[in-house]
Amino acid sequence: MEKNKLFARVSVLLSATLLFFTFNSFSQLLPENSEMAGSSETPEKSRSEVIYKQLHSSSFSSERGLFADGLKLKMNLSVLEEVEEQRKEFDPTEIPADDIYGGMWGNRHVNIYGSLENAPDTFMVDLENFTMPVDGYMTSNFGRRGSRRYHYGIDLKAQTGDTVYAAFDGKIRVKQYERRGYGYYLVIRHVNGLETVYGHLSKFLVDENDFVLSGQPIGLAGNTGRSFGSHLHFETRFLGKPINPNFIIDFENKVTHRDEYLVTNSSYQKTNSSSRVVVSSSSASGNGSSVASGAATSSGSTNKFVSGEVSYHRIQSGDTLSAIAKRYGTTVSELCRLNSITSRTVLRIGRTIRVS
Repeated sequence: MEKNKLFARVSVLLSATLLFFTFNSFSQLLPENSEMAGSSETPEKSRSEVIYKQLHSSSFSSERGLFADGLKLKMNLSVLEEVEEQRKEFDPTEIPADDIYGGMWGNRHVNIYGSLENAPDTFMVDLENFTMPVDGYMTSNFGRRGSRRYHYGIDLKAQTGDTVYAAFDGKIRVKQYERRGYGYYLVIRHVNGLETVYGHLSKFLVDENDFVLSGQPIGLAGNTGRSFGSHLHFETRFLGKPINPNFIIDFENKVTHRDEYLVTNSSYQKTNSSSRVVVSSSSASGNGSSVASGAATSSGSTNKFVSGEVSYHRIQSGDTLSAIAKRYGTTVSELCRLNSITSRTVLRIGRTIRVS
C-alpha cells in the first residue's frame, strides 16, 4: 500500500517537473540589465532587435540592387547608367570645354587664344551651378578708367584673408603673380565653357591643373599687385575675351540672371561708362546684357540671335547628329558647320548645339 502511494507521489512530481520545463522552454526571458526590466511592458509585447545591412555606393557596380532589412529593392539600371554617363562629362582628368578651345591649355597668361581657329560665333553657357566668389558688394564696375585704361572686370569688397570661392566647376589653368596688374591671381577654365579670373589674392589654396567644384575655396582675398585696398577683382571671359560680369550675374542678389547665357558678339561690347559708376543690376541689364542674354529688346528685330532665327538643341541621352538633323529639318554637314565639329565628334549629354 505504501509502495503504491510512493509511486503515485513520484508520478505527480515527475509530471509537474516535465510540465515546468515545457512551459519554460516557450517563455522569453529579459536580461537582468535590460531597460524593460521592472517595467509594466510584458515580454510578449517586446520585439527582438533587427540588424540591418546596407550596401555601400562603391559596390553598386558589382551589385544589382540595394538591400535593407533583408529585402531586395529593384532599381532602374538605366537611371544609374545615365547618371554615370553624365559623371564622365565632368572627368577631373580631362580639360574642361576642350572641344571649344581647340585643345589650347596654357598656364602663363589670361588670354592665350589669339591664334584659335574655328571659334564658335555663338555659344550657350549653363549657369545653374553658380557660387558667388565672395560675399561682398560691388565697389568698382566694368568700364573705363581714365582715357587709357579699361577695367575688364568688377571689384567686390573683401578683407585681406577672406575666403574666395570658385564660381563654377572647373580646372585651375593659371596660377601666377603680376606685380603691376592682377597681383597674385587665378584663372579657372570651367566645364560650362566660361573662364573666370580672381585677382589681388593674398594666398593660393589650389595649384595649377587642380579640378575644383563650384563653391570650393581657391584662395584668400588681398591687396597685391596694382591695388589700392583689399578687394577681389573678378572677370568673366569666353575664349579669352572679357564679358561684362553684370550681363551674367545679378550682384545685388548674388545669383545669375538666368540658368543659361547666350554668348554672341554683343557679349564683348565695351561701355563708355566709368568703372566708378556702380549701377544696380536692373540698370546694368539695360546696358546690353538683355541683348546678350537673349531677352527681347527694341533692337531684337535686327538681331538674329534675339529674333529667333538662331535655335539651339540641348543634347539628351540617345541623341545622334543624324537624329537631331532630321528633327530640325537640316543636315549633318550643316550642324557640323554651325558648331565647328565633325561627324565623329562625341555628343555629350547636357551640352547645347546650334541647329539653325
